[in-house]
Amino acid sequence: SDETPLRNKISISCRRIVSILWVRKLVKSVAWLLVFLSFFEPPGWCKDFASEDGSVVGCEGAMNARGPPAEDPNSDVVVEYYPNTGTLLVTTEQEEVIELVFVFIILIFVLLGIARDGMSLRIYFRDGPRKNLRFLRALSIVALLVGQLIFFRRPFRHLFRIILAITLTGSVQREFRNVWKMMPEIFKVLALLFILVVFYGWIGVMAFYDHPQGEYFSNLLEAVWTLWICITTANYPDVMMVGYNENRLVALYFVSFMIITFFFMMNVILASVVNTYDNLHEAFEKERENKSQTNLKHAFDELRLNPKDTTIDRETIMALLIVLNEDFPQLREIPEDEAKILFGFLDKDGTDKISEEEFMDFCNVMLLKFEKASLYRPIIEHYCPHFYKSKFWQAVIRYIDSPTFEITIDIVLVLNAVIIGIQSYPILIGETVEVNPHVADGQIDTIWEAMETAFTIFYCFEMLFKILVKGWRSFCSSMRNLFDFLITALSVVASIYVYYPNDFSDSRLIRYIVMMRVLRLSRLLVAMKQFQVIGNTCVEILPAVSRVFILLFCIMYLFSTLGVILFGGMISRDPSNPLSYLVLDTDFSDSDYWANNFNDLLGGMNVLFNLLVINNWTECEAGFEAVTQSKWTRLFFLAFHIAGVIMVNNVVIAIVINQFIDQWDKQHEYNSLANVEGEAIIVGRHAIFNAREITGTKTGATGDYVARVRRTSQLGQHAFLRRVFSRGSSGGSTSNSERQSTNQ
Repeated sequence: SDETPLRNKISISCRRIVSILWVRKLVKSVAWLLVFLSFFEPPGWCKDFASEDGSVVGCEGAMNARGPPAEDPNSDVVVEYYPNTGTLLVTTEQEEVIELVFVFIILIFVLLGIARDGMSLRIYFRDGPRKNLRFLRALSIVALLVGQLIFFRRPFRHLFRIILAITLTGSVQREFRNVWKMMPEIFKVLALLFILVVFYGWIGVMAFYDHPQGEYFSNLLEAVWTLWICITTANYPDVMMVGYNENRLVALYFVSFMIITFFFMMNVILASVVNTYDNLHEAFEKERENKSQTNLKHAFDELRLNPKDTTIDRETIMALLIVLNEDFPQLREIPEDEAKILFGFLDKDGTDKISEEEFMDFCNVMLLKFEKASLYRPIIEHYCPHFYKSKFWQAVIRYIDSPTFEITIDIVLVLNAVIIGIQSYPILIGETVEVNPHVADGQIDTIWEAMETAFTIFYCFEMLFKILVKGWRSFCSSMRNLFDFLITALSVVASIYVYYPNDFSDSRLIRYIVMMRVLRLSRLLVAMKQFQVIGNTCVEILPAVSRVFILLFCIMYLFSTLGVILFGGMISRDPSNPLSYLVLDTDFSDSDYWANNFNDLLGGMNVLFNLLVINNWTECEAGFEAVTQSKWTRLFFLAFHIAGVIMVNNVVIAIVINQFIDQWDKQHEYNSLANVEGEAIIVGRHAIFNAREITGTKTGATGDYVARVRRTSQLGQHAFLRRVFSRGSSGGSTSNSERQSTNQ
């Protein structure tokens, strides 16, 4: 009888721990650090490696081996025998210790999750949407730990690491589900494309039999492979030139094939991806909104003191917020004054009671984050109020906030860019320039160094006055200000490092950093309305696109892992390695593609990125086909082209198209948004308001506050803030698009 209370206490404590936001972020960060560890550890193929003559042994020996190349062993040229990215920073023993520590941290998190469910594996792995994720998570942990215990090469450890990271990252899981659901539709079109390729391949074999063009159509498999490369445009029009030079009618075969497959079928695949992804996204948002509304309605019914009541009083809402503070650590702490303010946002009609329609906006209101407006006050206003109110400082404030100040900065930036251009002009036009010895003497004794220092001092004063006038928090709320501050800070640090007596005194370091200031000239484009809309739209779509880029990274990581297992160590220039001679006189060696290999994981990622770009990917494939002496190698490259280019790359295009159109429309709506009269002053991403009365409700709180919205774009923030500060019932007026914008 004593076991149950103890288990309940343990379960409650464990639930609170695993629900803490920073704990979950820590565990997710550890999982991704474990993934990135793979780029700095020895690859599996070289742990027991030894060359035939015994001159190269182990990973360190293989990765650092150098000498005359296999194609000319007697030359004085020194090359890498096993080309790699040079990122071998940890030994096998260190990698195993780091992996063990990271896996142990994740294991503790999993055990806390099991303890949260009363130490019941049956409950932890119960049926539901998270069952498979938890199973894969547990399997990956067990596989990594078993690999540590039995001390074998563990070729699949990278696979389990990325699976572990994915199971802890919800956004990536969502994109994987979307791609999985899109596969049936995409494979229908791919099947039709494959039939067309086989049909044209059959025609090609028959038509080019005993013809010079038959070099690429010796049999049906070669013909299909040649035509697939045509679809990727990597060998077009080179592949048809042999026959085309003899007979112009050959163009009919290739041109008709490219029109049907490349111009039509590939765009049909793109259209299918765009349509399917759009439908999946819409269904996801609709399902989430329906679940939210259903749960809120159920919560409203539970909170009513009397089933006949149609509203909830203030005391009940305040008690609910106290419970959220105590039992839900994954939510931020809500102080008493903020709780009063939140009630004010819910009570749109000022009746001091919350109707069901108003309660439906509870989740959105909880996205609001409040800070005292006094925190945004400039330091001079806080500590020297009399000086702040003086005519002199008010004149300074007006000037710093005026267009004249911005124009002055723009003029200086242009002048800075012109001077940098004059400095760099001889190099830019290809002239040989002798280095001035005064550049590296650690003193400001050239006109260029004097001007660079003057510009640095000017930008320091610019940053100083902006911070003093706007206040540190307001200054940091602008990404442009943060970029300007970073460049200025780097310039100052570089100047101190160069001109302070030390072993490094090359002022060109300052020039390289100063060149980054030229990027600030983009503000001239932003000043134009057309570029402003386009620029803001591009920035706003980045969060949505970033999810798919993480998905693309995961797929590239998986294929790179497989590539290291299959092809690791095969691309070599070691004269003692027979494989080195197999790749000679191929398109791979002729193109000097030696660094494009799977000798380490990071190098494999570079190969796969080249495949994404498509151009010249066949030269890379030819090298691996030569060293393996098998045409089955083609399947690896074909699989990645389908997964990486046709599927995920088209998903990126689909998201960019949909998000760009959506954000473009919102940009024009954003330009027409104004402050909410009598309620708040909305400035960009935040609103300034007085907490005494909100939307007609006396809150009981006092003072000025700044409200922000978490997890949403600037456009979503501005529209959301305008809506929550508007009087009248809010629940029914929240459109689906607004909710999607808020939850984006």
